[in-house]
Formats: sequence, structure tokens, C-alpha cells
Amino acid sequence: MNAGEDFAVAIATAVLLAVGLMFGSAALADPVDPRHIEVVDGDTVRIGGAVVRLVGFDAPETGSRARCPAENSKGSQATSRLRQLVMGGGLDFSRVRCSCPTGTEGTAQCNYGRLCGILLSRGRNVGEILIAEGLARPYHCGPRACPPPGRWCGSLEDARRALNPKPGAR
Repeated sequence: MNAGEDFAVAIATAVLLAVGLMFGSAALADPVDPRHIEVVDGDTVRIGGAVVRLVGFDAPETGSRARCPAENSKGSQATSRLRQLVMGGGLDFSRVRCSCPTGTEGTAQCNYGRLCGILLSRGRNVGEILIAEGLARPYHCGPRACPPPGRWCGSLEDARRALNPKPGAR
């Protein structure tokens, strides 16, 4: 990792820590057995039947929700990496307040009915890990609403790939 990447990870870490302190500190995390976590995608897990959006980062979409092949590919990588982190154990989970209007948390009007939380793997926020590995990006909400997520498609890199496909690729 170069100095610029180190700085970006440090900033992301500070912001994620601040979010955790604002909404129910990650320091109050409870150990969780990896067998009790199902990875839904790169930023969503199911814990004990509850669907939880992990906060502080955004991973690309997969399947029919992906807007382009590059997003689907990177989303699949993020999902796989999150599964590796979960299966590696050493997990702690904190439930945090979602950034939704008062009284809507846990309903379809808030975060598609998902709860919100922070997952640590061996003391590190999984979001920080995925961000540092280029599989996610920081995503921070306000107290009662979140900004629209950024786009994963239409980048200069996507355009280059479309113009210069790998030999044998269709």
C-alpha cells in the first residue's frame, strides 16, 4: 500500500469509528460465531434471521441489481471476500441505529427493512478491509437519511475495458 492509500484507509477508519461512537460504539460489540452469519452480498449479512446492512461502506451490487458487468464482477469479489472474513472467525458484531426517520427503523421505509450494524473481524471493521482492498468505498449517512449511492459503472476504467477487451473475451 502506498502513502496515499494509507492516508485514505486512516481517514475511512476515523470516520467509521466516529459513526460507531455516534450510533452505539463498536466497542460494545458482541462476539458472534461465524456459523450464525450468512453473507448476503458485500455489505449485507443475515445474523440469526435478521438482515443487517453493514454501515460505513458500500460494496458493488451483484446479479440483477448490478448495472454493468464490471459492477457485477467487483460485487461478486466483495461478497466472496466478506465470506472469507466471516469464515475466518474472530468476529464481533454491534447493532447500530440506522440513518432513517424516527419510528421507521426495521420497516420497508427504512433501509429496505434491514437493520444496521458493524462487523469486526479480528478487531478490524470489515468495511475498512474491503475499502483497503478496493472492493468497496466509504459511504456515510446523516442522522436521518443517506445520500444516493455512487455509481460503479461508467468509469474511465470500464470504458477502457470495453474498448480493449481481453483476447478471447466476448
